[in-house]
Amino acid sequence: MTTPPISTESQRAVTRERLRLLSLGYYISGAIGAVCVSFLLIHLTVFTVLSFIPESKWNKNARSVTAPISQNEQIAKPHEVHSDAPPVIIFRIAAGVIGFIILVGWTLGGLTIYAGRCIKMRKQRTFVHVIAGMNCIWIPYGTLLGVATFLTLSTPDAKEEWPG
Repeated sequence: MTTPPISTESQRAVTRERLRLLSLGYYISGAIGAVCVSFLLIHLTVFTVLSFIPESKWNKNARSVTAPISQNEQIAKPHEVHSDAPPVIIFRIAAGVIGFIILVGWTLGGLTIYAGRCIKMRKQRTFVHVIAGMNCIWIPYGTLLGVATFLTLSTPDAKEEWPG
């Protein structure tokens, strides 16, 4: 026995529901991505604070100005002074890289949320395809979302939903 064909109106209702769920998936994916990358703000703060610690605070054997010099100690010559402080530039580079990662993550999260809005409003189909492709690198959820987007938007009913 074969099943009776689904009416055109019920197919369109199914397509609209799939597009609504895709839109919701993009909203959730963008928000989760932006929140997850926001945890790097802790690292950004730590590296920024560490880059502003004075070199004298890093030296464990720093002598106070009033402490007497023992006879066994040798006074270091200016060119032999050794510091235990790591180079400040290391912390600043790390903070810069983390800051860049945060900005990229927030941007991708915002673009993903905007793609969900575009699906909901049925506009900028090419943009939605590009964001779907970009989301495919985030295994497994982004891949599922991207593949579902490509499959759903390639149906004739979904193509009819978009004007133009």
